Amino acid sequence: MTALQHETPLTSTVLRFLWLELTGKCQLECVHCYASSSPVGTDGTMTVPDWKRVIDQAAALGTSRVQFIGGEPILYKALPDLIGHALAAGVEVEVYSNLLYVPGSLWETFSQPGVRLATSFYTDDACEHMLITGRNTLPRTQNNIIAALEQGIPLRVGMVRVLDGQRLDQGRELLKQLGVTQIGVDRL
Repeated sequence: MTALQHETPLTSTVLRFLWLELTGKCQLECVHCYASSSPVGTDGTMTVPDWKRVIDQAAALGTSRVQFIGGEPILYKALPDLIGHALAAGVEVEVYSNLLYVPGSLWETFSQPGVRLATSFYTDDACEHMLITGRNTLPRTQNNIIAALEQGIPLRVGMVRVLDGQRLDQGRELLKQLGVTQIGVDRL
């Protein structure tokens, strides 16, 4: 038997979910960022046609959902085009954003059927939040969470434990008061 022969046949694999890291650009400098994203990040070498080919190939493999991540995917200028392309290919979309700044035109894109948002949240305390993200952004993120919910955009929030003694319970309560129903907690 050669190295390429197998005793049992290979079965086809269905790729159900795909993360696409569109950019390394981000307004924040979070202490726990796995991608080292920051305001000096770049969009990398993938072009919009490259990303569309990846989406088409994933759809052909049975992918039912794609998540656009970064950095901050909202900073990727072609995000609305890629969302539209994925939806046209029958692939649902989740945009994982820090929700720091959402241009008005993107709210309409996010309101389409098959599109949902996800974000990270750390605490109800602005100073603690700033220690984690490197910026005073808690009020803006909180306001965009409210805006998403008011527009009926499905939203999932992941709370990330980064600091000892971090106010996770209080942050979770704040999110519930805002109307968030999907809240998970991860440890760094």
